[in-house]
Amino acid sequence: MTRPRLLIRCALTAALFGVCAPLHARGQDDPLHRPATAGPAVANAAQGTDAAARGKAIFEGKGACQSCHRVSAVGSRVAPDLTSIGSILSAEALTKTLTDPNAALRPAVRSVRAVTKDGKVVTGVRLNEDMYTVQLIDEQERLRSLTKKELREYAILTTARMPSYREKLSTQEIADVVSYLRSLKNP
Repeated sequence: MTRPRLLIRCALTAALFGVCAPLHARGQDDPLHRPATAGPAVANAAQGTDAAARGKAIFEGKGACQSCHRVSAVGSRVAPDLTSIGSILSAEALTKTLTDPNAALRPAVRSVRAVTKDGKVVTGVRLNEDMYTVQLIDEQERLRSLTKKELREYAILTTARMPSYREKLSTQEIADVVSYLRSLKNP
């Protein structure tokens, strides 16, 4: 990929997920962006494919992840699109997100809660914000643009809406979902 395309992709990813830095600027000791190493992982490629397939089945079934997340134009829009999350987050970061979502919550993907002057509560994923307005996808997947001067309250939520899967999925199931998510890379 050419450098300009890489920088544009990183800028877009940073806007959506708040975690992307150009590849040349990422530190080797950054656990969220540590590059994959060769070795046993290469020898276990077939096993990884099986794990990714099991993870996809859990993602779409037992985990009910598509009720909030979208992958390749399938699923809901009320949480971040995960189509290329494997290019963005490490296995460690994905595991932490699944088991302790509040600790792994990144500022760019925090939800917002607004209360209009007439008392209507609007909660959703912030897409854009400036001094005067905020645009978000609400819980019914509608694009909303709110004028801040017409709001009684406006807050960026500091807790994740995503549940912890620590008690809902086994350690192996979490590892399989992480394998699936890591397989989701930019085309």
